[in-house]
Amino acid sequence: MKTETKSEHGHSLHVSDFKKMILGANYFFDREKEAINALNVFPVPDGDTGTNMSMTLKAAVEGSLAYEGNSIGELSEIVASRALMGARGNSGVILSQILRGLARGLRNKDFISPGELSKAFQYGVVYAYKAVSKPVEGTILTVAREMARGIRAAVHKGENLYGSMEAAIDSGRVTLAKTTDMLPALKEAGVVDAGGLGLLVFLEGCLYAMKRSLHEMLPQNWVRHTEEPAAAGAAGFSAAGEEFDLDYPYCTEMIIKAENGTFDDLRLRLENHGDSLVVVTDGNIAKIHIHTASPDLIMKTALTYGSLHDIKIDNMLDQHSETLAVTAPADKNIIYSRVNRSDTGESGLISVSFGEGFREIFLSLGADEIVYGGQTMNPNVEVLLNAVQNLPQETAIILPNNKNIIMVAEQVKVLSEKNVEVLETRSLPEGLSALLAYNPNQPVTENIKAMNEAIKRVQTGMVTYATRDTVIKGNDVKQGQYLALTGDEILGSGESLHQTALDLVKSITAPHNDLITLFYGQDVKRDQAVALVSAIEELFPDLEIELHYGGQPIYYYILSVE
Repeated sequence: MKTETKSEHGHSLHVSDFKKMILGANYFFDREKEAINALNVFPVPDGDTGTNMSMTLKAAVEGSLAYEGNSIGELSEIVASRALMGARGNSGVILSQILRGLARGLRNKDFISPGELSKAFQYGVVYAYKAVSKPVEGTILTVAREMARGIRAAVHKGENLYGSMEAAIDSGRVTLAKTTDMLPALKEAGVVDAGGLGLLVFLEGCLYAMKRSLHEMLPQNWVRHTEEPAAAGAAGFSAAGEEFDLDYPYCTEMIIKAENGTFDDLRLRLENHGDSLVVVTDGNIAKIHIHTASPDLIMKTALTYGSLHDIKIDNMLDQHSETLAVTAPADKNIIYSRVNRSDTGESGLISVSFGEGFREIFLSLGADEIVYGGQTMNPNVEVLLNAVQNLPQETAIILPNNKNIIMVAEQVKVLSEKNVEVLETRSLPEGLSALLAYNPNQPVTENIKAMNEAIKRVQTGMVTYATRDTVIKGNDVKQGQYLALTGDEILGSGESLHQTALDLVKSITAPHNDLITLFYGQDVKRDQAVALVSAIEELFPDLEIELHYGGQPIYYYILSVE
């Protein structure tokens, strides 16, 4: 395996180059994801584009670091598979599908030419478009398509890998600038498409890495040097309780036994490959501790000094997650199963939900599995797939209850051997309405029909806060104001939570309605919610009003009007 060649001077791409590209893209995303998030037009806290794409890519990086073979085709399949399982949000799913298409084009290849890379990128665009039921111009799909055209034209002109990638990036930049005029919402806000920028950052990171040998992958301004831990010494090292940086997720430790020579330059050779570096020497023995993104590089460097012993590599992200699972509040667990649920019936039901109150309501109404997630916490494909596999039934019905989770849920259909039905519930009230129409003893087709009809009868309103100043459909919105929403529409904003919520009820309630259900969140006191109910009763004395504790973060109130 040619670990130090620079893409054979730009004429062929090998497995080590592809691994570098994924790592380079990951580093660029870490640097730019907040800038991408800032482009999201809707000024509410949500599962932002940059964060979702970054987390999807980190899953791909984890897969690439574990691969030790020589086939670029095999590595691309692993990267695509891990990205799909880790995909979050619509943008994450689309990125995973681009990687899946690339893997299709690189199948059974040990290395590839610029022409083969171009063809693989075309596959990536095709797969991405297939994943979206109603493609819209001015989005990441448009940018991907024009990037593919750019790389194809460059290959026809005889450009090498570098020139072809540069052409794709140039085409992407030009197209990204045009997205502002392609979608009214982008034009009003004066921004480009966030997903399109994310894809551009991805390719820029790939190109940056492609031009560099592996030991150049971490520029000085990316390396955060730290002091040696005071407790570390010849006795050994412990990763327990250590701080960690997502850039360097692998705590790597080992002992080197040298036959000849010294360890004089060992620290110098290792320090640019991570942080928290400790090197302790004693004669012909050296002990190493480092947090790194590339434990394989650490081992290869160490092998040049002698034999390796007591090798230990821990994924600190996993350790951190396990710690959080123990110490976090109960509603932060990933999946909840209903106690004493029935194993009979054709189908089982999975609902995505957040907030302790909502979780208990869904379980009490008959949901079999609750996947924790919603705004700012989109679950990934793997978690939903695990919930499906937990069901004893051969058919699973998924209620995403958020527009940014629907596409993620759709990917489970491809991955599971079970029959998976995804209802396009876009809010928690829609999910509850669908669940009330669900009968586990009825045939799946009848349930789907009844649940879809129930969804149409619900109007959802939400009260949250503005995360930034913006203009939406001519309305000036200021950061920190309370926002009244229904779907993707801002109905009002204000400085008073009570009045903003009351105005929302007025806006979404129609003469034919007979029930308003109010769910108050974790940041609202019950007496505040009771006062709001009293005010609603004065306005609508003929309507039935119900009050429940939802316990949801982000949204002060979620309203259901039927």
